[in-house]
Amino acid sequence: MIISISIISIYQYISLAPKKVVAIIPEYSGNANEFNYLVTDNLSYWISKVVQITGKVTQVNEDGILLNGTIYCQFENKKDIQSIIENQNIVVKGKLVGFDELLMEIKLNQCIIIQ
Repeated sequence: MIISISIISIYQYISLAPKKVVAIIPEYSGNANEFNYLVTDNLSYWISKVVQITGKVTQVNEDGILLNGTIYCQFENKKDIQSIIENQNIVVKGKLVGFDELLMEIKLNQCIIIQ
């Protein structure tokens, strides 16, 4: 009986969906340029952390946007991208997934626009 309850509890814990970015309190909230310096100093600390970044949109494509020329944001909902224009100041919340050394860009995914 105890083994059955333990197995069911473990299964339920493992099968839980991960928290959505919108529900997680960001580890950092601030300017994109400042965040760029923090990440270059200690990238391993920031991997998988949720951050909220304020910056200027320097590029828009069908998969995401580029903030201040250094932070690439991929959106959960592609419809969010349609409302964004270049040179617009924006606040984005997302999870840091890495750094692209070839393009010299910080990569965020699961991004959402903060109003």
